[in-house]
Amino acid sequence: MNLTLADVERCLTGAAEEGHDAIPVNSVQTDSRTVSKGDLFVCIEGDNFDGHEFAEQAAAKGAAGIVTAKLVDVDASVIMVRDTTRALGRLAACWRDKCGAKLVAVTGTAGKTTVKEMLHAVVSRKFETAKNYRNFNNQIGLPMSMLKADESQPVWIMELGISVMGDMEDLAPIANPDVAVITNVGPGHLSGLGSVAGVAKAKTTLLKYLREGGVAVINRDCEPLREAALKIVPEPIEFSVGHNDTSYVASFLGGSGTEGWGRFSLRTPEGDGEFEAPFCGAHYAENLACVAAVAHQLGLTRDDVIQGVRTLAADPQRFCCKLAADALIIDDTYNANPLSMARSIETAAEMAGDRPLVLILGDMRELGDEAVRRHEELGQLVKRIAPAAFFYKGDHCGDVICGLDGDNVTGVKTPEEFMRAWREMGLTGAVVLVKGSRSLKMEEFANALCRERGTGRDNTAGAQEAKTK
Repeated sequence: MNLTLADVERCLTGAAEEGHDAIPVNSVQTDSRTVSKGDLFVCIEGDNFDGHEFAEQAAAKGAAGIVTAKLVDVDASVIMVRDTTRALGRLAACWRDKCGAKLVAVTGTAGKTTVKEMLHAVVSRKFETAKNYRNFNNQIGLPMSMLKADESQPVWIMELGISVMGDMEDLAPIANPDVAVITNVGPGHLSGLGSVAGVAKAKTTLLKYLREGGVAVINRDCEPLREAALKIVPEPIEFSVGHNDTSYVASFLGGSGTEGWGRFSLRTPEGDGEFEAPFCGAHYAENLACVAAVAHQLGLTRDDVIQGVRTLAADPQRFCCKLAADALIIDDTYNANPLSMARSIETAAEMAGDRPLVLILGDMRELGDEAVRRHEELGQLVKRIAPAAFFYKGDHCGDVICGLDGDNVTGVKTPEEFMRAWREMGLTGAVVLVKGSRSLKMEEFANALCRERGTGRDNTAGAQEAKTK
């Protein structure tokens, strides 16, 4: 990091102490345990902790400076601000300006992490590229991710996650994107955002913070999103899986010969054609069309997109296909909302084909007043899919049963309960989808099944064998 303590002071207070231009800042930390000599420590206040209590510890480790909103008595330079979280965001924005990086901001109800990872794989073919780790995308994670990027990376791809009204107003000014990407909007975080229209309004707030000359990239197929976006940006770049009048269109053509891989078509202004990739499902076609649209704005070609996504390594908890004995276990346990849940179930059913489909699902959290209705709808979807077996964990099991209207579901609380039932079923060649909200720890079910069936391996092995035509 090429910052001095004076740079930090000018960014946060408008003036620098004499001599501080000669004091380098090596990195920025919010955890005193990770502070090394020459770091800047920002005292963040959370619901269950207060970083100010650890300012002395950071100073003792040789911190070059302490950013604080309270009086602290430490042997280090102290920079006083009104709000340390906002100061962290402001410092990240200053650092980005100093680096001169082009920033792509990605948000949406579903697929934003996947799009970020796909974009990184594609853009890295031409540029050194920074990204935030997994979903470090909130008021702390976003600025810390930006502060870990450096001047050698001309493109930064940053995911922005929101859960309540006002979150985007905090995050968007930090990102101040050159390219703002909204993958879709749907019923996610309704307890904080109220309705799908509220989600659309909150997500599209990002577009108000585009840099001069910046570009908005949105989903043509999502009408609430499009309606909200057009009020802010009259001519966004659009992508689609269903509207052929857009410039970037992708389609899912079915599974390939490699387990967990899919065949896709991709049309851009440069051409049209089919290829295989290490992911499967119609929702990945949406992600692919989005990535192609963004990549084109960054000067990359359709071929760059295809070659880049073919190298994509599966996230271990995002629709990661694991082969264990004769079972295909789909670990999609990182999180769940009604949109992502429906897409995952439909894709798993398509992948299963004539093989038995087993669903191990958990509650979708943070849906507020919509929770009962959305879980009844989940039951209705499962009834239409008609899996060979259906297991459920969570408080909304009764609501799911109402939607099932008489079809069977087995309630489970622990992986051990599920494994006993699994052994009794005696299924062979099954496709098993495991998914639920993060707090339910549904990955424990996927892991237990992998251990039972033998060591799982993900579907990205042999990625270079994919064929393009």
